[in-house]
Amino acid sequence: MFGLGFGEIVIILVLALVLLGPQKLPEVAKQLGKGLRDFKKASDDLKGQFEQELYADERKAARARIAPPTAAAPVPATAPQPVPPASVDNVPGLDAALAEPAPPPAAAAPVAAPLAQADPAAGTKPAAEPEKPDDGPTLLS
Repeated sequence: MFGLGFGEIVIILVLALVLLGPQKLPEVAKQLGKGLRDFKKASDDLKGQFEQELYADERKAARARIAPPTAAAPVPATAPQPVPPASVDNVPGLDAALAEPAPPPAAAAPVAAPLAQADPAAGTKPAAEPEKPDDGPTLLS
């Protein structure tokens, strides 16, 4: 780095530490890094401007060599044709979609017995309804 050896860099760092102190050294290093970054950015911008000006003529010549596209002949508009009806020949899978679905198998569900009605003349009470299991808390809207 800059033709300096490891020993020379260590001596410079020790001198900087002695002259600036441990509190100021990180701030100075941060400012030095920021300054170098800004210098590099400015030099890259200047280099880019020089290259842009130097090669501008070559870019113009290259663009001139490329032939501009010619306007294509307009395509004549055709009248819209009617849409053919859907059939098994022109729609794949239509026969499976139109097939009658098989009836669902009969489930052997238990039939609930009707609840007994109260007979006020006989003085009987209706049978108690069986309790349903709790499905958890319900949300009220």
